[in-house]
Amino acid sequence: MNRRLHPLSYFILCVFYSSLALTLQHPHMVALVFFLAWLVDFRMGSRYLIKRLNSLEKLFWLIISLVLIQLIFRRGGGIAYSLGPIHLHREALNSAALLTFRIMSVYMCALSLSRMDFSLYRSAFAAISLPEELSFMVSYMAHLIPGYGARFKEQMQELKDRGISIRSLKFREKIELYKILALSAIADIILSSGRKAIALELRGFRSKGRPVYLHRHRFGRWDLANLLWMICVLAIIYILMSTWYRNCTLCVTI
Repeated sequence: MNRRLHPLSYFILCVFYSSLALTLQHPHMVALVFFLAWLVDFRMGSRYLIKRLNSLEKLFWLIISLVLIQLIFRRGGGIAYSLGPIHLHREALNSAALLTFRIMSVYMCALSLSRMDFSLYRSAFAAISLPEELSFMVSYMAHLIPGYGARFKEQMQELKDRGISIRSLKFREKIELYKILALSAIADIILSSGRKAIALELRGFRSKGRPVYLHRHRFGRWDLANLLWMICVLAIIYILMSTWYRNCTLCVTI
């Protein structure tokens, strides 16, 4: 695969965006981070970017449930909207928007990291002399959730091929079926982990001596541009936050 960024630079960029999403406290800032995280793989083309947005459907019910909890139980900051007996407070709206953009930003970064295979993680961590065990663990965790989702979809398709309609089942039966499928998918993941560990041992994963790499990645000008870009993003966020804090202080003084 032809890459302009070194795997380490790509990994740091994804971690950088996810860290900003978790630390920033203003919804507008986190919304900007979500937009940047969505554009991480812009070189893949517009179709791939649209596919990334469509993948957010998986988080729809999770986000809706968390937003409803914030809107119902969160108070403070005055009433922003009133819909009959229902009152929406400003802090509830702010917290709901912040939580939504955080989840979507982290999910976009996780999608980008899942595109890297073990060889790329190995090359990334080898650049800073980290052990290969760490690269394997990070690579495995990055592919764990996508692998679990793929296995769950395969099981659902197998049920459809057998003529079993999930929509026709009662609610209790659906819960029981999903529980069985979830446990089965977890068992498959555990068995797959054992097979991967055995395969790594057979390849001499923990053998002594200096490792040899078939493909080497070198740092280039795009990696320098990526570093400068992250510094610029931090500077822009600092300026915007300083301006916002100054305006808030002025309003309180007045």
